[in-house]
Amino acid sequence: MSREASANYRPDIDGLRTLAVVPVVLFHAGVPYFTGGFVGVDVFFVISGFLITGIIAKELSAGRFSILEFYRRRARRIFPALTVVGLATLAVGYFILTPKEYLNLGKNAAAIAAFSSNFYSWKSVSYFDPGIQPLLHTWSLAVEEQYYIFFPLLLMALRTRQRLMSTVLWTIFAASLAISIALVSSKPSAAFYLLPSRAWELMLGGLLALDQFKQPSTDRQARIACGIGFACIIVPIFAYSPTTVFPGVAAIPPTLGAALLIWGRGWGLSSRWMVSVGLLSYSLYLWHLPVIDFAKYLTDAPLSVVGGLLAFGVSLALAALTYRYVETPFRTGVHKRRLAVRAAVGMPLLAGFALAIVSFAGMSGRMTSLQSRQLAVMDDEVRHPSRCMTVAGEIVQPSEPCRFGENPSVLLWGDSHAMVTATSMEAAKVAFEFAADADCPIGLGLAIDPDHGGALVSQASYRNCGDYNAGMLARALRADVKTVVLSSRWTNWRIGETANPAESPVDIRLADAAGAATSIAGNREKFERAFLALVNRLTGAGKAVVIVGPVPEPTFNVPHRLFVSGFGFAPAPSAADYVERHRVILAFFKRLEGVEGVSFIWPANALCRLGTCPTVANDIPLYFDHNHLTVDAAQSLAPLYTRLQNSPQEEQRR
Repeated sequence: MSREASANYRPDIDGLRTLAVVPVVLFHAGVPYFTGGFVGVDVFFVISGFLITGIIAKELSAGRFSILEFYRRRARRIFPALTVVGLATLAVGYFILTPKEYLNLGKNAAAIAAFSSNFYSWKSVSYFDPGIQPLLHTWSLAVEEQYYIFFPLLLMALRTRQRLMSTVLWTIFAASLAISIALVSSKPSAAFYLLPSRAWELMLGGLLALDQFKQPSTDRQARIACGIGFACIIVPIFAYSPTTVFPGVAAIPPTLGAALLIWGRGWGLSSRWMVSVGLLSYSLYLWHLPVIDFAKYLTDAPLSVVGGLLAFGVSLALAALTYRYVETPFRTGVHKRRLAVRAAVGMPLLAGFALAIVSFAGMSGRMTSLQSRQLAVMDDEVRHPSRCMTVAGEIVQPSEPCRFGENPSVLLWGDSHAMVTATSMEAAKVAFEFAADADCPIGLGLAIDPDHGGALVSQASYRNCGDYNAGMLARALRADVKTVVLSSRWTNWRIGETANPAESPVDIRLADAAGAATSIAGNREKFERAFLALVNRLTGAGKAVVIVGPVPEPTFNVPHRLFVSGFGFAPAPSAADYVERHRVILAFFKRLEGVEGVSFIWPANALCRLGTCPTVANDIPLYFDHNHLTVDAAQSLAPLYTRLQNSPQEEQRR
């Protein structure tokens, strides 16, 4: 992502870097319209493949290629700025991050030093709290470095057999592209972060450098190629969004666009300002996400347009300083071997600090006693019976539910909110069985369409939803089950309620025997029909149905808001909305009131007073994120559930 020393320097390549890095920064800053700016990384991959392959091929042809010297150059190029940004990010994190967040940052920094940041990114996202990830973007550097571990060796082995080299490289290109297309739906996170599904983008640049494409014969041909190339990059920048299934087929246009611009020698990319920003692109790429993420973290809000542009300016200023005082001296200094050694020292240094952070569990001693108690609730996701719920790992089968108490006749059915309900029921000493499926809507024959929702729906809980509902119905119809409790985050499936601003937008589509909803607006009809059919099936089988109403839902992560508000940039936690937030589901449930065999439990009646639903009590959060109650809050609701100890006949008379 920076200018490589070359007698055949092409300013248009630096201009192309500008076309790559600016959309990435504006995308992460949340600037309107740049919703597909992430494709700039794909442009970078093609550039890198072209430049590095060209250098290797030229030196191999001259008989002076040294693998050791190659890695020395990569060390001088990559490590100095990366070390500075990594250490600076760790330093800022020490003062503003919670121990858990700082621990995750330390793990990411350690992965950077081990050239495996993409593996960390692949595995780092948590269902309940993805958290702040200011070094997440370094995954792309890891992909490149992993690629350049084996690629020079491959070229060395094939340097005297040009025809075989061409066949092998095209085969790798085709295989990697096929892997990307195959994985993007079933394992989108792996497809996005890992080398096998990204190598084709670097390989395309390499094939260009190895003259696998006939050069344009006229200026007109080159300009047409550049015009098409611009369109292939610009259109995805504005047309794609985080919900786009990516990479796979969707990565072809920006990647092809970059290749066409390189092939056509970048007509229109060699202007002074484009080249100037391009020279800063590597440092700008490194700095932008820490600046943006820390700004969003401290304000606990997305950046405004002005804020996003200001973050861009700060990142650009830091990039200019890093380019002048870090990148340039290491890249152009006279004693290059000595500089390579010094550059390489940066990685062990970064690793040392990172491992210290990990060893001391995020350095929790930085927190006051009150802060520690406030932040402790963030671990309540595992203090609740999460072992009884399918999320992203092993599937919890309805045929083998968790059992609470002796001789249970009550079955609890639902998602992660049912997990919280289980804590309340256990505190009320109710004997019950419980198996949950995170984010799965309750309904007869209801499932989640796997073709919408991007990486989210690749999780086991989403793909298992249809089987889960079928399995729970079979369990509920057993003779020993007398009462079925239905508990869920009822606003979660875009059935008419607005999305919670604390969450990223996602295109979830519900599906039944008739197929998937053709739009988000169609979810409501599918949910209501399937839920009513389920209630009728259960009551028709003589089961008592108890529906747990929605809990008030904040529009922010409560422990995080409480913590960062102490820095003075974010407001203090406010009350959670209830009536308007749950307008659609409350109207739907009103149609079920008075139906024989159906009754309700309303947690909001205990959590709210005079229309106000607090999110903090006695300086301690009532939620461990932006919608799940803490263990203490759930246990405080136990009196609402003691009536489930009664027989179904007594329950129905209440």
